[in-house]
Formats: sequence, C-alpha cells, structure tokens
Amino acid sequence: MRLRAVKMREADLIIKGASIFAGKGLPKDYDFVAVKDDRILKVGKANEIEEYTGLNTKIIEANKEQLLMPGFHDSHVHLITAGMYQECVNVEKAKSAEEVAQIVAEYAKTIPDREWIIGWRWYHLYWDVKELPNAATLDKYISDRPVFLMNSELHGCWVNSKAMEICGITKDTPDPPYGKIYRDADGNPTGYLDEMALGIAGRVAFAMSTELQKTYVDSMQKSCARFGITSLNDVLPFFGIEFEAHQAIHEMDVDGQLSMRIHSAPDLFGDLDKVIEDQKKYESDKYKIRNVKQFLDGVATTYTALLVDPYSDAPDTCGDTLMDLSLLPGYVEEAHKRGLGVKLHACGDGSVRAALDAYENAIKKYGANDVRHAIEHSEIVNEADIRRYADLGIISSMQPEHIAITEDFASNGYTDRLGDERCKYTWPIKSLMDAGATVAFGTDCPVVTNDPFLEIYRAITRVFDDGLPKGGWNPQEMISVEEAIHNYTYGSAYAVKREHELGTLEEGKFADMIIIDRNLLKCTPEEVRSAKVVTTIFNGRIIYSI
Repeated sequence: MRLRAVKMREADLIIKGASIFAGKGLPKDYDFVAVKDDRILKVGKANEIEEYTGLNTKIIEANKEQLLMPGFHDSHVHLITAGMYQECVNVEKAKSAEEVAQIVAEYAKTIPDREWIIGWRWYHLYWDVKELPNAATLDKYISDRPVFLMNSELHGCWVNSKAMEICGITKDTPDPPYGKIYRDADGNPTGYLDEMALGIAGRVAFAMSTELQKTYVDSMQKSCARFGITSLNDVLPFFGIEFEAHQAIHEMDVDGQLSMRIHSAPDLFGDLDKVIEDQKKYESDKYKIRNVKQFLDGVATTYTALLVDPYSDAPDTCGDTLMDLSLLPGYVEEAHKRGLGVKLHACGDGSVRAALDAYENAIKKYGANDVRHAIEHSEIVNEADIRRYADLGIISSMQPEHIAITEDFASNGYTDRLGDERCKYTWPIKSLMDAGATVAFGTDCPVVTNDPFLEIYRAITRVFDDGLPKGGWNPQEMISVEEAIHNYTYGSAYAVKREHELGTLEEGKFADMIIIDRNLLKCTPEEVRSAKVVTTIFNGRIIYSI
C-alpha cells in the first residue's frame, strides 16, 4: 500500500530552491512546489520533497536569490491590437510627424503583400512641434496604400488620403456621435480622427481573417510568456470596432496552441443573447467569456474624461462622454440580470460616479449575485466615491504605468487640468485598497508595453522617468511590492471569478507560475523595474525559459 501511495503522489515537475511567494497571507517559508499534470500537487517544506519525487519527475533547481510566484494576470488588454503591436511598426521614439512618416514608409517596404500599413504609439505631445499631424505628411511618402496609425492613448488615429478614400471619409462625412473628424479651414478632413470617429477607418483597417487573428494572438502569447503573463482579460469593444476572435482562439485552444488563459469581454451594447450562447459554445479552462465591456468617457489629457466639476484650466467644460449616460442603467441592469459582469471604461470622476450609480441601481433592482463588475482605469476618483467600490463589491482595474503619462513630470498635464485638490485622488490605489476594494492590475497593452515589472515599479514609486517628483506623485497612494504582486495575480483572477483556480500557489490550483531572476520582495525599485523572467510554466509545462 505504501508503494502505491508514493506512486500516486509522484510529481511530473518539482521546482525547488527558490524563494517562494505563494500569495498574500500565505506562508513565506515554503521550499518547493510539485506539479502533477496541469495542477499544483503540493506546496511544501524541504523534508517533504522526497515523497513527491519519482524516477520520471523533472526537477528545476533554482536559488534563493530567485523568486517563484504565481503567473501574472493582466487585467486589461486589447488582445488583437496588442498582437498587432508586436508585429507592426512602433513610432514612439519619433520627434516629428515627418520622422513618423519616414519610419512608416521604411516599414511598408517590408510588408509588400499587406494592403493596410498599421502602426502605433505616435504622440504629438512628445514631438518638438506639438501639433496634430495631417494626411499630407504621410502622402509624401505613401500615397498608393492605406495607412492607419494609432496614437499612444489609443483615442485617436492618423490616416493618409488613400485610407480616407477607401473608407469614404470626405468633406461631406458627418462626425459620428461622440467622435470628431478634424477638418481644415475649408472643411476638408485633415487625416486625424478622434474618439468614436476613429472607428470609421478602424472597422476597415482592422478587418481580418481568422488565420490572421491567430497570428496576432500567437504573437501576443509569445510576448506574454517572456513577461511571465499566464492569464489576461481581453476587452473587445473599441470605438465601434468589435475585435471578436472567439473562433480563432477556440481553434487554437482545441489544437493545443494556447499558452495563456484568455477571458474575453464582448460589447455591453451588443447582442447579449449571443454573448450567453458564445459563453457555452467556447467555454474551456483556457478560454472564457465572463464579462461585457464599454466606454463611458475618454481621457483627461484631451478634456474628454468626464469630471464631476469643470476642468481647472478649462472651466467651461466638465469633459464629455462616449455614450448617452441616460441609457447606461438599462444596459447594466440587463447584463447584471443575466449574470454577466460589466467592465466600464471610466477615467474621470464623473464617469466613475456614473458607473457606480449604474451598478448600485442594478444590484438594488435584481439583488447581489456572483457577477464581478469592474471600473476600468479609475484614474480620477472623487473622495466621496472611494468607499463605494468596496460597499458595492466593484473591482478597480487599474494600470499604474498610466501614472507616468508623459516622459517627464513637468509635462504632466493633470495638475493643470485638475488642480491640486483633485490631483490627490488620481490613481488612488492605496485608498481603494484601504477601503476594502479589490484592485486588479494590468497594462492596457498596446497603449503601453505589457511589461508587468514596469507597472509594479510605478505602483511602488509613482515617479516619472525623470525620477520626479521626488518621493512620488501622491506618495500616500504608494503600495508595497507584495501588494502590487497580489493585485497583479489574485486581484485579476478574482475579477473574472477564478480565484479558486488561479492567482496563488495552492494545492489543486492550475500550475501557472513563474521564476524571476531576483526576489522582488527584497529589491530596490530600480531592481524591480529591470527584473526578468527566467522560466514560465503554464498548465504544468514549461513554455519559456532562458
């Protein structure tokens, strides 16, 4: 009987020797993790290892300077566009519209068989001349193929004349609701499309086959493996563009090609009957549809985030919305009633309050259930609304890297936009946690890179890349490395109702874990920022190792 018991407990894989962070509140003196098939078999002490070691057990020998921890779970990713970001041209280092056009033209030569030339991360506020670009600059270099370039915020795009021709954007094209086609003095479109207007071109530029979607998903999951990201939440709706890739992801799942867990959030304004059908059709351990998502507002830097009170440097406006807010309660109530968690993009304190009100109304009308509603970004929160997150059970899905919105602190526009008092409640991570709210960390890739260590660095320092302000911007909102890791693992898993399967290293949970080249819990902030993943284990198998 003893031999049989030992055989039944024989692990496929044992990782030992590393410092182990199993999760916030769990013991910190573990010595090894044993894996059987796709699950964690045991997290234990050194004197127990032999019990789980057999002839076929693979041993990974780490050292105490390294950290074994749960895989990162990115709570907010635009999956298909993030995959495109890995493949397409990145122009973030350019200092002028002319330089961007030149870089894009050279890139275009490398993809002669693709009709659309797509690029990312230009931002006129980083240029020497801080003016919005126009189609003519692109036309000088590329006139025979359509060009579509997303700005760094992903709230505006720059296109050439060929793209406008293909998409039917002319002098007579009206601005769509909650969007703007920029025009010259004669009323002709300049080539810059803002907010919902970018969808006019985006729906054409981003039309793609299932096979091409697979290419972009695979590109992103390879990047995720390098960064130790084993799960992510894919927020699909994007300014009228539905980046639905259910079939592509499902086929990859069935074919054993998925190396991360994906949780999709389709359109709150779409067909919820179809969302429920798709939930059942595609449900697996690696792919789930748990939420629906939509935008409420834009961003404060362009005065499109909705504020409770007027902007300090533009007292004639409180910003704007990207929908008719009077319709929001009905949409949220319907999703809540059907058991669908809702994710609402809300950057300004006005849109945050509208989201909280809508959630509260739905809960009062239909009762609390097991759905997990979230506010995506929560960049500016009114002090009076902070405790409401916890009281209502609303998750704050935040991206700390957005704190450093510009290259240096002096260029940060939030102080001008908000004034000193409201600035105290920008990215109020610590306040939300202290109030009892669940916080989930992510990146918003491709708005920024999907590097988790950069996000953790911002959360623990709150400084810009120039090291300012000294002591951090709103230092009272700093959190510890352990708290940041918790938000980036357990918090994100909780947001999609998978905390019983993911987010910590505990027996019976999925064997999704990573080894980092240093013990983050003992590092300086700069050491955290430069950390690297040594090994990524997903579903019990090694998918990345250096």
